[in-house]
Amino acid sequence: MNVKTIEEAFIREGYVSIPFSFNGAGHPIIEVTIANDVQANILLDTGASANLLDYDFAKELGLNLTPTGEKGGGAGGLTLDVFSIDEVLLEISRQHFKFDNFLAMDFTTIKESLLSSGLTADFQGILGFGFFKTTKSFIDYSADRIFILNNDISF
Repeated sequence: MNVKTIEEAFIREGYVSIPFSFNGAGHPIIEVTIANDVQANILLDTGASANLLDYDFAKELGLNLTPTGEKGGGAGGLTLDVFSIDEVLLEISRQHFKFDNFLAMDFTTIKESLLSSGLTADFQGILGFGFFKTTKSFIDYSADRIFILNNDISF
């Protein structure tokens, strides 16, 4: 089956094709619009255990952050406070997605580690296991895109 046929099959089944670029560490990054039309860069990380937003970014957006009492990993083995977020609405490639499984954590040490290695750290969130477990998706690294089955909602 050729690539064009695979693409047509995904589109016919309701999947949305979303382009991505790569950061210096090799993670795919997608551009999204989040609360109040704010643009953000989100890493796609199949190895991350959760969907995360940077704590400071989430506070700037006015999202409701509730302490979970748990600690999360950071660069250098640090453990950081983790907060739950009631709901995150994302617009990706003019499609709407709703997630109720986001957490927030301070990304400062993660970003500092990247910067100290000479890599860019321009991202505000991570789509991890919580996203890939609940959203049907197919990552096409050869064409720098991800197909996601849209759970289109209005907001």
